[in-house]
Amino acid sequence: MTLHTSDSTGAQVEVLTTSSMLLGPGKTFYVDSVHGGASYDGLSWATALTTIDLAINKCTASHGDNILVAPYHAETLVDAAGLVCDTAGINIIGIGRGAAIPTITLGTATAATITVTAADVSFYNIKVIAALANIAAGITASAAGTGLTVENCWFCDSAIDKELVIGISLATGADNVLIRNNRFTTVISAGTGGCASAIKFVGTHTNCRIIGNYIHGNYSAACIDGITGAGIFADIYDNRLINIDTDAGLVINMKSDTTGFVARNLCVGILDTAAPVVGAALAAAENYGSNALGASGIIKPAVDS
Repeated sequence: MTLHTSDSTGAQVEVLTTSSMLLGPGKTFYVDSVHGGASYDGLSWATALTTIDLAINKCTASHGDNILVAPYHAETLVDAAGLVCDTAGINIIGIGRGAAIPTITLGTATAATITVTAADVSFYNIKVIAALANIAAGITASAAGTGLTVENCWFCDSAIDKELVIGISLATGADNVLIRNNRFTTVISAGTGGCASAIKFVGTHTNCRIIGNYIHGNYSAACIDGITGAGIFADIYDNRLINIDTDAGLVINMKSDTTGFVARNLCVGILDTAAPVVGAALAAAENYGSNALGASGIIKPAVDS
């Protein structure tokens, strides 16, 4: 599906959507840090709001309201309250490609994060970047953030000492989550410090899917870390994962009693004593793993006889 709308000058803007990220049936609000105003109604590009949080405050829960974020939009969050997704069923959709992708910068305090405290919130095409050492998480979903969707977004560091400790942090009870087609990158250096995992399950979880993501960096725990709590029906497939940490970092590390399916993941973990996929109760098929750059992987876990 392709949606066409117009910007503040009246020019047509093409918004690409996917089958999983369609506009909801509710109202549509517009956000533009360049041309918007904090006191506007947000109902058109000409009266766009300046921040996503202002638009969320105008949405009605569970009505399928949409927030369109303009190309080149930029905002900085300075604490955990800077952007709180506390309205259920909203879609936050960024417009633009390349440098035009809307950007949320996390800085000033390590607690700065996008907080999700309502169900069925969706993010599409948003860049989240750390501007301070040891930013705790790019997105932090509480137990009430069940049904979260994060798609086609980019989570990254701005420098070797300005990193996201966790890209997306999911609390116990944040179930039915979909994380698809995103990029998670740290500064590519053996000296990168502070990064723990791209995706972290803090505790137990049910029906969560991690699909088609590209993760490349230095993660001290794992690219995908679910070691703390058991998952039910975890679905992890078609991801491309590189962890250059040589001390303790793994690639996919799930608690031993997590159930579900891990398939067609391409894994490189430089820690040569570790298996790329850990999870004794998971079904597995066609995962390839290597402990070295420049070498093709072999099927991991071992082929069944």
